[in-house]
Amino acid sequence: MSAPVAKLALRRERLVADGLFWFQVLCACGFGVAQFLAMQKTVAGVSITWLGLWLAFLVVNLALALGALREHPGRVIRQTVVIYGVWTVVCAINFGWLLIAGGQWNAVDTVTAAITATGVAGAIVVGRVHGVGVHDPYVRAAFAVLCKAVPQLTLAWNMARDGGGGVAAYAILTGHLTIGLRLWQVWYSIREAGWDRHRIGIGIGEAANEASWIVATVVWLWVD
Repeated sequence: MSAPVAKLALRRERLVADGLFWFQVLCACGFGVAQFLAMQKTVAGVSITWLGLWLAFLVVNLALALGALREHPGRVIRQTVVIYGVWTVVCAINFGWLLIAGGQWNAVDTVTAAITATGVAGAIVVGRVHGVGVHDPYVRAAFAVLCKAVPQLTLAWNMARDGGGGVAAYAILTGHLTIGLRLWQVWYSIREAGWDRHRIGIGIGEAANEASWIVATVVWLWVD
């Protein structure tokens, strides 16, 4: 490939990446508004641990993205940091509203918290056995999996019990879309800067995110 053609191809890829970046920012803001409005009417089916641990997941992946940025700086990973930052703010606002709107801790939350806490403790122990601490990207990836997959699976259980009226249809749709785009970003970032444990850790967490969200979506469609 000649230099001008290669340069044109790179520019085209950057334009696509920038377009998808802004699309994800808009989706995150749209999710925040749609979920907030849905919870204005009812919080049925919305568990405290779903949003609370989702917030924890975002903080973990934000830390992984920052680690990847420090290790191998790049345009796409900078955009990934911003995206996780926006999602963190959006999720924090909705989690706060859920608590204000009367979200109740129930048996589902207790089971979710117990499973997640046990898993996190196990991940820390396994990390210590291998000579690494909680700052290791793979240990953090385990935290991300636990903080996202477990509450989304128990969210499905909660919706089966109480209905899914408190979960916005927009959230269901954009959830799959934005997870897929973040996985694409991880892949593109690896192409841009090479493999590293932080980027792999992000990919592991997002793959578990999508798998568990598929289960939650099936239940949401069933109860509605």
